[in-house]
Amino acid sequence: MQVLYIAGKQCDVDNVQRVLSQATDKIKLSVATSAHAALMFFPTSSPEQIVDFEVLLIDYNLPDMNGLELVRLLRKESDLDIPVVLMVEQDIHTDIVRALCLEVEDYLIKKEGYVTEIFTALKSAHRLAGLVRERINIKRENLHLSRLLTASPVVLYSLRFIGDSPQLTWVSGNVERVLGYSQQEILTPGWWASHLHPDDCGAALARQHLLIAEGKLTHEYRIYHRDGRVIWLLDELQLVQGDARRPYEAVGICLDISERKQIELIRQTQQSVLDLIVANQPLPVILNDIATHLEMINPDMLVSILLLDKQTKCLKLGAAPSLPDSYNTLVDGMAIGEGVGSCGTAAFRGETVIVSDIDHHPYWELFMEATQKADLHACWSLPFKDDNNQVLGTFAIYHHKACSPPAEDMALVQEFAAFTALAVQKVYATESLRLAATVFASVREGVVITDLEPRIVAVNQAYTRITGYSEAQVLGKNPKIVKSGIHDKAFYRELWSTLRATGHWSGEIWNRRKGGEIYPQWLTISAVCISSSSGESEPCNYVGVFTDVSQLKQSEAQLTQLAHYDPLTNLPNRLLVQSQLRHAVEHAKRSGLLVSVLYIDLDRFKNVNDSLGHPVGDELLIKLAERMKKQVRKEDTLARLGGDEFLLVLEGIRDPSDPAFIAQNLINLLTSPFMLPSGHEIFIGASIGISLFPEDARNVTELIQHADMAMYQAKKDGRNTYRYHTAALSIAANERLRVENRLRHALAAEELVLHYQPLIDARTRCVVGVEALVRWQPLGEAIVSPGKFIPVAEETGLIVPLGEWVLRTACKQARAWIDAGLPRLVMAVNLSVRQFQSENLIGMVQRILEETQLPANCLELELTESMFMEQVERSIKTLNKLKALGVNLAIDDFGTGYSSLIYLKRFPIDKLKIDQSFVRDLADDPNDREIAATIIAMARGLKLNVLAEGIESEQQLDFLRQHDCDYYQGYLFHRPVPADELETWLRKNSTLQ
Repeated sequence: MQVLYIAGKQCDVDNVQRVLSQATDKIKLSVATSAHAALMFFPTSSPEQIVDFEVLLIDYNLPDMNGLELVRLLRKESDLDIPVVLMVEQDIHTDIVRALCLEVEDYLIKKEGYVTEIFTALKSAHRLAGLVRERINIKRENLHLSRLLTASPVVLYSLRFIGDSPQLTWVSGNVERVLGYSQQEILTPGWWASHLHPDDCGAALARQHLLIAEGKLTHEYRIYHRDGRVIWLLDELQLVQGDARRPYEAVGICLDISERKQIELIRQTQQSVLDLIVANQPLPVILNDIATHLEMINPDMLVSILLLDKQTKCLKLGAAPSLPDSYNTLVDGMAIGEGVGSCGTAAFRGETVIVSDIDHHPYWELFMEATQKADLHACWSLPFKDDNNQVLGTFAIYHHKACSPPAEDMALVQEFAAFTALAVQKVYATESLRLAATVFASVREGVVITDLEPRIVAVNQAYTRITGYSEAQVLGKNPKIVKSGIHDKAFYRELWSTLRATGHWSGEIWNRRKGGEIYPQWLTISAVCISSSSGESEPCNYVGVFTDVSQLKQSEAQLTQLAHYDPLTNLPNRLLVQSQLRHAVEHAKRSGLLVSVLYIDLDRFKNVNDSLGHPVGDELLIKLAERMKKQVRKEDTLARLGGDEFLLVLEGIRDPSDPAFIAQNLINLLTSPFMLPSGHEIFIGASIGISLFPEDARNVTELIQHADMAMYQAKKDGRNTYRYHTAALSIAANERLRVENRLRHALAAEELVLHYQPLIDARTRCVVGVEALVRWQPLGEAIVSPGKFIPVAEETGLIVPLGEWVLRTACKQARAWIDAGLPRLVMAVNLSVRQFQSENLIGMVQRILEETQLPANCLELELTESMFMEQVERSIKTLNKLKALGVNLAIDDFGTGYSSLIYLKRFPIDKLKIDQSFVRDLADDPNDREIAATIIAMARGLKLNVLAEGIESEQQLDFLRQHDCDYYQGYLFHRPVPADELETWLRKNSTLQ
């Protein structure tokens, strides 16, 4: 027994040691002669430290404090539970009482013979030491258990059965850390059942009978944490039997398994997604499964998965099982962009966008009404991407309350967004493979895949259709089974060399079908490469794609024929003859010989088309080409340029007169009639222009152009003849071109003006009308003669807009004179051939009369006989329509053209104008006098008025007056002048004396 004796006097120590040594050797006595020395044996920093002494023997009277104070210090401050025997003096009765209050185990009064009682008191205290030690161990165990429970995730509890109903009687203190509720709250009757998740409550309560029936129960369920979270618990109970084997008490443990459950659900999601992908389920089904699993893990989350359409840059609904249909409809098709909600912004930026409070965030202003209707107040959106870091869509979490994402929630959402990215990529890849397989099977081009040997490993249907070989017949074979034998070994060596060097070859190749037919194909071979373990790209297969170009070759030949030959006559066309002429010119430069071009144009071919129809015209052209081809040399080229124009290129000409001989032969060739398949017999002539290289031109274009000029000269000289090109023709053509260009500018720059010449009534000598005559006054230059620019306008078609301008301007002026108070005058305006033949002539005249408000009877249109002699019936209809408008009609230059009295009487004409060529020599030429007198007499017979133009002398006037000419016009009365000048003259000279 270990005993510490704390003595006040040394003599007491000696007495105690002596008595104890005589009584027993089982007591080991240690001595401290003061309270301070005793405290050194008991450190206060570690109350759990095991004390070596089993009993304390203390004198009441100590040098530095009394014994009771030391006991108080050891018991209260050092938390020491060692039995104490206190030795006091005989007269301290109150102290004994106080010592007993401090739970001193025993005491001795220092009286006679008290020393002999020390051993007995120590033995008694020793018995108490065992109990003290047991109590210390229990306390230590309790402390250790308390610390374990505090740190442990496992909650311990016990149940007591009242009847068959279990009631919680105790729960470990760590329950507050796990569930957030205190021990007292949890021990409240009915607490457990009221906090079960609604989906698990019924099943959990129903399983309670298993505890009684089987003596134990293990189950899992969800329960609400104090902060509103749902957590999963693993609950294990063991029944403790009471008397007569009746249920008495049960003990149990609860463990928060939310993390484990989350991992299980994540794994289930992964497996479910993979199963759905393998089963080729539609992407919306897979995405809906992902969203549903996450909402099972955290019911507070409302999942929305949107897919990005890369073409439209809009988000399409993928899955949102818990969001209202009205809201899903709103976001379906939403364009991405900065500030377009959380999802539109996240997809646009390619980064996570967290909006903790939708109601007060600018990104959601446009959607506020919809979010409030759906009770959505927070949205966290993560863009999910493919392996190339391209955005595929967004994975969003909505909440019914404003909140920010905890780290664990964000980690969970990120994991599910990764599942979604994987699923979308897999489905897209599957769809791409399915599409590729469909394309492989359906494409019209033949496709053959080989290994590196090469051996054929796959072909498509087009390969079978084009080559005639079935798939079974070619699999495992070398692709050279379709080799035609046309290409030599060097061709194939070059092919393989290029393919191995660049991984690609394409070109035309001839192969053989199964039936033996050799055909051309356009073949493209590409190497298919994969990454090796070293990271380098290595070929694994070859893919050949080919097209049967047999029909293309035929089409090319046909296109070449169409591109270079006239489809009607099968002669070379303009493009081909220009090319051959170019070669002829180059050869002539080297040989020193001449090249001649004959430009051949049929005379009056238009009459054939107009009278007999274009099919007959085509028959004539075919027969003509056949006849001319027989007359030209093999080295010469006869081509059709178009319409009725042909070109003959003569090479190797030595004498410049040779082409004239050939031209005359061609003209003579056409003197005999053509018998056509349609049964018609046609006579036709031709005008030919000749140019020579190098005398007339330096290049192909000039050669043809100069021959064309010479051809027009031949037509001017009477047709059915030939003419050589001369420098004068080029000068005249260049001048016509210059005039044409300037005339186009003049129309736009308003350089054209009208002059007016009076028309005089022969009987009253009054001015009854004026003729509008167009003049060209370039800025800062002399006036241009009408004889110089009117023919150019006729040839180029500029006469149409020019004529309309003249008519409108003249009518405006006539109306202006009427409004100015002048007598009504007839405004005579010339019409050109092109205007008269125009389909919209009647409409134009009517429109101008309406625009200018000029009375129709104040307008006189002058026409020449040649305008309506080619198509008489059509011309008569046009004249009648003009007459129906109310305008006057006059034939200008009468007597110079086709003066057919048969037709003249059918024309609704009001006036004949004697051409000035007959008036000019009236005084001297009896023929002109006879002609003029005849015209006047004829007009009288046809009841037409007559006007003589170009009167310049009194002698001319006297003759016309003698023969009763109705109207005069000429310089004798007034020259053509501008409108303002003529108006001044009219006001002074309304009647000529």
